[in-house]
Amino acid sequence: MSEGTINRRKLITMGSAAAAGGLLGLSLVPAEARAASRTAGSARRSAATWENIIEKSSFSSTTAFTQEWNYGYPWGNTHNGAAKMLNSKVTLSGGVLTLTATRLSQPDGQSASPPHAPLWYHSGAIHAKEPILVDDQFPEYDIEGEFRTRTGLGIWPAFWTTGIAPNWPPESDILEYVGDSTNLFNTWTKEAGENDPAERHELSGHDPSTWHRYRLWMEKDGDDVILDYYFDYGENDGWKVTHRGVGWAGIPQHLIMNLQMGSWASQVDVNDPLWSQQPGPSGNTTFQARNVWVGRTRNW
Repeated sequence: MSEGTINRRKLITMGSAAAAGGLLGLSLVPAEARAASRTAGSARRSAATWENIIEKSSFSSTTAFTQEWNYGYPWGNTHNGAAKMLNSKVTLSGGVLTLTATRLSQPDGQSASPPHAPLWYHSGAIHAKEPILVDDQFPEYDIEGEFRTRTGLGIWPAFWTTGIAPNWPPESDILEYVGDSTNLFNTWTKEAGENDPAERHELSGHDPSTWHRYRLWMEKDGDDVILDYYFDYGENDGWKVTHRGVGWAGIPQHLIMNLQMGSWASQVDVNDPLWSQQPGPSGNTTFQARNVWVGRTRNW
């Protein structure tokens, strides 16, 4: 663990004392620790160098939503699962966004993306209009939200970033449940093989169907990006793991929320006789979000 990582962790545990330092202009702590402070985040957001990219009110109305989000994936209405994404499967009510996946009586074609799963579901996806770009001008990003989701065989919800084509990786999975109730904090980077992330942290022992807070802090470090993952921050410091996105600096990324279904979440592969059926839940399955917020620092 690097000295910088130790300083970040130490400052997080300072709690209200660190936050108080932030309210005084953050001049009470060393510059390195200051730049990495997570507990002083609320004070820093109000500073001149902070700007909000997505407001927590973006799910309060259709007008607010369409100012900051688009329907579907950036590349279309299918990806690597068994669901076709439709605008009608994205709904808003009381500040909560709901993605609903519905099992069909027969497949609606086949996904254009490998592994070309039969599309047994209609579901929903959204992506942010503003890309994530960690560089010298925007050296830090804070991505937060509260989510609850059904999990289990065939269910694959995610809140994640991915490099804008033709760049992949990077990819950061802030929330991802693939067929069970274990959340995956994944960082796909240039050191990774095609089917294996460079770094993964599994988080279990919680009920994903109740509201939980998920957070990613991204910080430029030379050509790389440091990623701090949090879960239920606020009750305690909430930090779970730090990863490194190798070579990520300067590569724009999409921010996506989707309720994918089937494929690997169905725990079958293309050679399994059950592949054509895509095992998963019948009826409707939901994935909900509220208070999603994205902010960043700006160097003028």
